[in-house]
Amino acid sequence: MKLVKHSSAVLMSVILILVLALTGCSGNNKTNDEASHANAAKETNASSEPAATGGDAKKLDPYEVVMVYPDAPQSDLASVQTAMNDYLNAAYPELSMTVKLNPIDWGAWGDKTNLMMASNEKFDLFFTADWLGYNQQVLKGGLLPLDDLLAEYGPDIEAVEKDFHEPAKRGGKLYGIHTHQELGGSQGIYLDKALVDKYSMDLSALKSGKVEDLELLLQTIKENEPDVTPLVAPSFPLDAYYTSGTLDTIASAAAINILDTDPSSYDVVNFYETPRYKELADLMYKWFKAGYVNKDALTPGLDAWKKIQAGKGFALVGDMEILADMEIGSVSKAPNASIKAGREMIQIPLNIDRLQTGKMTATMQAISKTSKDPARAMMLLNLFFKDQKLLTLFNFGVEGKHYALKNGQIALPEGKTTNDVGFYHDIMWQIGNQMLNYTREGEDPNKYKNYEKFNEMISSRAARTFGFIFDPEPVKNEIIAIDNANKAFVDGLKSGQLNPEENLPKLLAKQKAAGVDKVIAEAQKQIDAWRAANGK
Repeated sequence: MKLVKHSSAVLMSVILILVLALTGCSGNNKTNDEASHANAAKETNASSEPAATGGDAKKLDPYEVVMVYPDAPQSDLASVQTAMNDYLNAAYPELSMTVKLNPIDWGAWGDKTNLMMASNEKFDLFFTADWLGYNQQVLKGGLLPLDDLLAEYGPDIEAVEKDFHEPAKRGGKLYGIHTHQELGGSQGIYLDKALVDKYSMDLSALKSGKVEDLELLLQTIKENEPDVTPLVAPSFPLDAYYTSGTLDTIASAAAINILDTDPSSYDVVNFYETPRYKELADLMYKWFKAGYVNKDALTPGLDAWKKIQAGKGFALVGDMEILADMEIGSVSKAPNASIKAGREMIQIPLNIDRLQTGKMTATMQAISKTSKDPARAMMLLNLFFKDQKLLTLFNFGVEGKHYALKNGQIALPEGKTTNDVGFYHDIMWQIGNQMLNYTREGEDPNKYKNYEKFNEMISSRAARTFGFIFDPEPVKNEIIAIDNANKAFVDGLKSGQLNPEENLPKLLAKQKAAGVDKVIAEAQKQIDAWRAANGK
């Protein structure tokens, strides 16, 4: 995952079973042949008719499934798309399907996808998440309900995700299919090991789990390495670290504050009003003024890892790699981060997630209302849950050109780097059955076994709101208005560019005018009803 994964103002949600990481998958065999599903199904808004009426099925008309997802530009995208289409034609000719890859740079994602939906542009599979506007996309009617399509065309999705659809339902209908992956995440800091060693940095203070205790290390870099940014953003402590470590989030600004509160409390608050939010906003403002954070942190499309790769950055706050025996404050080599940075990186978890309903809406695939053949889109999505070859093409490119297999792991071809290989990204968490993925050379070969052990830890730490699903319909207009009110303040506060003393009161006033009290009251009403119905 995530990535947060995800980004990340992260809100994660529902009913998980530990079997998630252990569940078997159907591999590359073409069992549950999609042709038989096409023969029996009835499509909505389809350009072809897969349904058969007693006898042999009609041959499906050719259809191009447009995949829209966030990713950095890939110079050799065309050859990967061609390889995927050649493979689909050879392995699944009965589907008469091709794909068009339409990645959108992270910095332009929100604006472009909003415009695509508003203009009714035709596309099919669409990456979505609660932290990328999933609720708003459903409320505005941009996504199709998937229940019937999944039942007809998603047998391999159901084999591993059958019990995990509830969190993505809105108004009783399913709009997103969760990536089959780990049950939660961990947030903390990555550090350039060479600089840690150079200054013999004492990392023991970080066992506190508080990002504030990073300050002395940042000060050391600022005073001794004038060409190095101490803390590289756009990843900020006020993103995933704050929300995951402090809140059981519900919707928009509504949350239950779990930090230093009675475990039996289900009081819903505005999370922008918690003491911890103010503390971290003050901290970021202090760090920004001290020159610890790069001033271009909010530049669209900025890649913090590129700065570290160039030797221009020291620390980065974000989602940690899932390793064996993780705990708060533990210092470990970060294999995948080291690959991305081109130098040895270490990681120190500051928070480990609880089992949350929202995790299941953090990485999803949806189908656009503008799809001309939703059935074919679901057929393709189903393949990503069973076919390792197709998944590998999307994630790693063409073997021999973009990667080589060495001892069962993905390696760069001889003489190539991540910058010149033409196709290299880290979005394996976006689609399909992640347990089918290869690991990269340098990663722990037991990465997915580590996921299983990590999932045991997560499953033993249930959030107070685990199992609760908020229905946004009664306050959908207020949620949209609050999101609009946030735009002028939230990024500036989390980056340290706005003084919280002056601007946090302004933000809260704008939220109040937008109806935040109504959202919180509605969340409290639904939480109370859920508790009464479930004996909480």
